[in-house]
Amino acid sequence: MELTLSGDARVFTRHIVDSCSLDSASIFLCDRTGAAPRICYLFHHNISRELQDRYERHAIFHEDPFTDPSIQERKDIADDDGVLLANDRRLRAGPSPARYWHFMVEHDVQVVGASTRRLLPGLYATVGLHRRRAAKAKGDIVFPQLDMLTRRLQDLIGGQMLRQLLSSANGLSSFRSSYFDRSDGASALVVQRLSPREMEIATLVCQGKQNKEIAYLADLTEHTVENHLRRIYAKLSIHNRSALVAAMVAAGTAPH
Repeated sequence: MELTLSGDARVFTRHIVDSCSLDSASIFLCDRTGAAPRICYLFHHNISRELQDRYERHAIFHEDPFTDPSIQERKDIADDDGVLLANDRRLRAGPSPARYWHFMVEHDVQVVGASTRRLLPGLYATVGLHRRRAAKAKGDIVFPQLDMLTRRLQDLIGGQMLRQLLSSANGLSSFRSSYFDRSDGASALVVQRLSPREMEIATLVCQGKQNKEIAYLADLTEHTVENHLRRIYAKLSIHNRSALVAAMVAAGTAPH
């Protein structure tokens, strides 16, 4: 799958390649949350279509160390989307990605490093930065400059993805529900996650019943009712019966 970046992000990517003595760059999303990794290309500069296709078709990205959760979820890396250089010892922390490095050498790609922004655990936006192995040296890379520019590029990419999501079907309404109508949309969503037994107990709480009464009506022990309430509070991120009643009312599930 491939989407496209805006003109601004494309121009800025080319600027990074030219000003930092690189030869190519690749921008993509990688989803490592499922059984098999998935990739979505956003933009390539000076990378052939053939190379892109082989990288995806032969699942080389499955072994890309720059999107390996065992590396990217480390505390010293997870929230740092600066350039991680190819010779960084932390890249050796994960499984040996021999097939990835062999692929790069075989296709005359010298990996300089990559900037990986962690969108969610296991979901990454990555900017790969390269030189050609066989090419004449273009000069030294000024790494502080490369790091600074690539962080700015990540901000451009993130801003565009947010705009695309808001422009998609239901995107704006979901955004509004999450940030402006939290008392309705968010509470309703969470309350729907309660089990039938938890909903039964929450409904009895809304009727003003105390734990002893709930235990009798639901044919449970009072201790079991207390355990159910603790789980309900945890699911709804609340701490008392009043907050539970408020959440049920906001969600439209409280008894009249």
